[in-house]
Amino acid sequence: MTNWAEKYRPVTLQEVVGNPTAIAELRKWAQSWSRGIPDKRAVILQGDPGVGKTSAALALAAEFGWTPIEMNASDSRNAEAIRKVAGRGAVLQTFDATGEFRRAAEGGRKLIVLDEADHIFGRQDQGGVAAVAAMVQETRHPVVLIVNDAYALTSRSSTLKRLTRAVKFQSVNASAIKNVLRNVASKEGIDIADEVLEFVADRSAGDLRSALNDLESIALGKTVLRGQETSVLGYRDRPSTIFAALQEIFRSGDAKRARDALRDLDEQPEDIVLWIDHNLPYEYPDPEDRARGYERLARADIFLGRARRERAYGLWSYATDAMSAGVAVARKRRFAGGQLQFPLYLAQMSRSRSLRAARTGVAKKLGRHLHASVTLVLTDLLPDFKALFVSDADFRVETTALLGFDEKEAAYLLEEKEDSHAVKHLLESAAKRKGAGPREDRPAGLAGFDEDSDAG
Repeated sequence: MTNWAEKYRPVTLQEVVGNPTAIAELRKWAQSWSRGIPDKRAVILQGDPGVGKTSAALALAAEFGWTPIEMNASDSRNAEAIRKVAGRGAVLQTFDATGEFRRAAEGGRKLIVLDEADHIFGRQDQGGVAAVAAMVQETRHPVVLIVNDAYALTSRSSTLKRLTRAVKFQSVNASAIKNVLRNVASKEGIDIADEVLEFVADRSAGDLRSALNDLESIALGKTVLRGQETSVLGYRDRPSTIFAALQEIFRSGDAKRARDALRDLDEQPEDIVLWIDHNLPYEYPDPEDRARGYERLARADIFLGRARRERAYGLWSYATDAMSAGVAVARKRRFAGGQLQFPLYLAQMSRSRSLRAARTGVAKKLGRHLHASVTLVLTDLLPDFKALFVSDADFRVETTALLGFDEKEAAYLLEEKEDSHAVKHLLESAAKRKGAGPREDRPAGLAGFDEDSDAG
């Protein structure tokens, strides 16, 4: 049985509720495809969950007569899955709803929809971001990338930043949500009180999908809904994001709002200090505001240091107040805020963790083959192995095929980027070599490369 959120999903862009500016931008981008392949081949729909991003994408396809091809990045977020589903759809021709073949030049386009595209950066991604960038660069059909956080996607690829257009969806206001709920209740034959509409709309905090789910849950088996029915819903905890929290700290000027935003945030206090430290000089251009902000932030850092050293974790609350409320009220002058940035130190640490993980992966595979410990490989064997790997192309291909190095490990050994030509060429050569079996003129395994093995 179809739930109400799906049952009453908009079928045209005009039916999408609450974001007229975003819808106008999306329609304008879609119309640009009528003149050929535009400079911005993909559009990024960004916004909180439940504000209509996916509904708008599917409504766009219906309105323009495009065939939608959907893929959820959180379900299949490795490079191969993206190439198979989205990549092939992006370059091949299509069929219409009647099964008739239609060329792209004749208007027979597909709409490639990659949902949760900002979730392709986990450990199992295996080059997912490079695959998305390649798809957007090669596509002959419009692409929609749906995200909660556009920065998490575009910061990983200059290609995506250059070839995409960002369209921001705002939370749906309570009045619009109430109208939708009232219409749905009417179609379902339910007599609903205004107080129920008010409660469900306010509780959703701009998330239309959750509002419809709440309404359906309390309406099950009923034809009349009054205020007492809402008691089963309770309170919905909606966690904050780091960017929303930073906006409250830097731009609200309200101590309570800043403090509440930080307390709803699921981040380590030490990491939050780095976020505030990196963005404070851009948000507080006035020297006096900046000095006051850093004085409060330094006080928070002192509390955090004492909490760690003395295991007095009660000091965290003082640190939280200083870095949130303290920094918020330190600003006396008002300036337009810019783009909040990811802290350079955290970015470097993230890259360092990735390199360490790749190095450990190489050591484990090499140690398993040589019956040596990971520690021995890291301290004694890996430097020489890496030097030989870089200098000897034949050895490089053979060992990659034998040990099964992935993109990250090959990139580490070659000191190249994962999506570089050298890494791609190596993995392709290794795949061919593996399929061909061991060479007859050389013993299988690493021993075949030890020219001095018979000299002792």
